[in-house]
Amino acid sequence: MAIDSISHTFYDIEVEHLDPPDTLHLIKILSVAGQRFTYELRAPLTEGAVNYIKSLIDAVVFSDLIIESTPEGFEARECRSHLKKHS
Repeated sequence: MAIDSISHTFYDIEVEHLDPPDTLHLIKILSVAGQRFTYELRAPLTEGAVNYIKSLIDAVVFSDLIIESTPEGFEARECRSHLKKHS
């Protein structure tokens, strides 16, 4: 089941669906402390993807990342350029 939003107690999370909308998403994150970072999800935004994203946030991974689906689950790597931030 596709998901349109993500909520977290200490973070404002905005989901932007890109083309193709079912497999490319920007997850723009703003913490209450002011950190801004973006995750680019290159997979459907499912409950499993949301749980992985929340695990990264809870592990204090505060940098721009590209997240891809692999046969073993999800894999994140640093993005060489800056991704779009909150406006």
